[in-house]
Amino acid sequence: MNEGLAKFVRERARGQCEYCRLPEKWSSIPFEIDHIIARKHNGPTTEDNLALSCFYCNSAKGTNIAGIDPESGIIVRLFHPRRDRWEVHFAWNRAFLRGLTSEGRATLAVLEINDAASVGLRELLMSAGIFPISS
Repeated sequence: MNEGLAKFVRERARGQCEYCRLPEKWSSIPFEIDHIIARKHNGPTTEDNLALSCFYCNSAKGTNIAGIDPESGIIVRLFHPRRDRWEVHFAWNRAFLRGLTSEGRATLAVLEINDAASVGLRELLMSAGIFPISS
């Protein structure tokens, strides 16, 4: 991936993970450029298939493109930051992120977005008034 494309993806994301919305400046690990549809599944390295992702979301997502909705038990595609609107699929309940759709719930489960450490960090950032970042 060339520097210009990486810079574009970072600027478009406005410094936050496009899955969990964690601001990069509050992470001790640099964020990564995620192939939304993994190269393993013939996902191209293009603007419309790249997203800025924190290390934790990207590591948990891996090459997954689908997951199981814990509510219905049905296999569904994961949230796609370029094609889907975040607010349609997710909503905050304090520091806990809720899935509003089957895709949102499956994404939360696969990416482990509500693990104890992540919720704890979000609680600290929220109590300091610096999270979530308004769009």
